[in-house]
Amino acid sequence: MSLRIATFNIENLFTRPLAMQPGLGQTGQDAINHLAELNGIIGKPTYDVADKTRLIELDQIYGFSALNTPPGALVELNKIRGQLFSRSHTGVVTVVATGRSDWTGWFFLRSSDLTWEATYNTGRVIAEVNAHIQICVEVEDRLTLLRFNEQVLGARFNKAFPHVMVIDGNDERGIDVGVMSRYPIHSIKSHVDDRNANGERTFSRDCPEYLIDLPGDKKILVLPNHFKSKRGGNTPAMQARRKAQADRAHAIAREAVLTQLVLIAGDLNDTPDTPLFASLWQNGFVDVNNHPSYPTDRPGTFDTGTAANKIDYLIMSPELRQKLTGTGIERRGSYHPHSWQPFDTVTRKADEASDHHLVWGDYAL
Repeated sequence: MSLRIATFNIENLFTRPLAMQPGLGQTGQDAINHLAELNGIIGKPTYDVADKTRLIELDQIYGFSALNTPPGALVELNKIRGQLFSRSHTGVVTVVATGRSDWTGWFFLRSSDLTWEATYNTGRVIAEVNAHIQICVEVEDRLTLLRFNEQVLGARFNKAFPHVMVIDGNDERGIDVGVMSRYPIHSIKSHVDDRNANGERTFSRDCPEYLIDLPGDKKILVLPNHFKSKRGGNTPAMQARRKAQADRAHAIAREAVLTQLVLIAGDLNDTPDTPLFASLWQNGFVDVNNHPSYPTDRPGTFDTGTAANKIDYLIMSPELRQKLTGTGIERRGSYHPHSWQPFDTVTRKADEASDHHLVWGDYAL
């Protein structure tokens, strides 16, 4: 049988956090950092003076204590029960909760709708490649992916997948990894609670195990991933996190390789030559760029496709690599008209499917 597997960072399907929109720069990154800080503070059993002072400082930036969040604010408060803030008649804001048990709620990044053209072009990229197993990175949630599958891939392109799954991961922004498959998903295992040497959760999202049934009583284990990004500065802590993710993903794959074909796939946010990924290439695992059919003029998978932008992967176990017959990159959903001809429906940056490019591999099983 012939099997095509693809991975694509779709950068969300219908909505995208305002803080992650192009052009916001440091302002957007600050909002992402502040979101993590805010949810860290409110999770404490007791709020001390420093915690309350910081909540007030950030409220002055985003105005989330107001009855209606100000237009353009990037961070919003969702309050379910009790009170975190109080506002006097003169407008003075104070923190009235003494700790986590006093109220129920959380902070989140505000989102905006993507253009229909961008969503359509995402579907066009996926339909054009027409993989049997499609890994999706930066998906809002399973219901969103299911709607996209039915209402865009199915209704517009007649290419809907019968099996669609996303496991919500650790990212507070609601960007997860998922899979769409033309073959049944036999079993699923999550690694959201895996811990690294520092005691923090290893994976920024998850490293789920999807065991997929193939014709002829065959199976393949697919491990979708989205490693820690360099956004906000490639700090030593970010690099250590990415290395821990690579080490753990390889360990999971290595453990499974004795019983089935294994693939680590997705956006790993670093280039193949980084020392952080040394473990990924142990025990005979290789990326599809190892195959002679892989594009060499533009080997990258992000932005303009240069080698420095090679960050999306299909990393195969040795037995799976032996079955690889061809590979390629579908770039036409990304708007870089001076570098390649995009689809005729991609006429401006706002309407591109993604700034990432879809990577695919064909296998003879």
